[in-house]
Amino acid sequence: MDTQRLDVFKENYLVFGLPTERIDELAALASFETKLAQEVICVKGGKGSDLFVILDGRVNITSLNGEKLAEVGPGAVIGEVALVDDQPRSANAVCITAVHYARLPAKELRAYMVKHKDVGFHMLANLARVLSTRLRSTDAVVDELAGKARDPWECAT
Repeated sequence: MDTQRLDVFKENYLVFGLPTERIDELAALASFETKLAQEVICVKGGKGSDLFVILDGRVNITSLNGEKLAEVGPGAVIGEVALVDDQPRSANAVCITAVHYARLPAKELRAYMVKHKDVGFHMLANLARVLSTRLRSTDAVVDELAGKARDPWECAT
């Protein structure tokens, strides 16, 4: 991996706060892949728990019906929910541009985290912070939408 992409890998939230030598070990677990615009990295409902770190390019995260949930770029992590719960993918990831990414195979990543419990704890704590932030944001949106709900019969005469 070139130096610039390795720097992006070292700056993703998953490895935030880890020593450089541990981040280099994690990077060594990865395969480095490229997809073109409109190609799919993962599909909602799909099997697999590999983790993806976007090194270059832009990706749309979409629902099953194609509704855009987010747009992510360099340093973003995709697949963390499936990594944690080992359930089918919760969203689609579709490339907007050409995308270079690191694929961390779930089995090897989990084995590394078990062998290096301090690293595993640190990575899970980072994941928990990000997932908690997303949940809080989602709760705020749900609360706002619930406040806008109205009784369709209130205008009946």
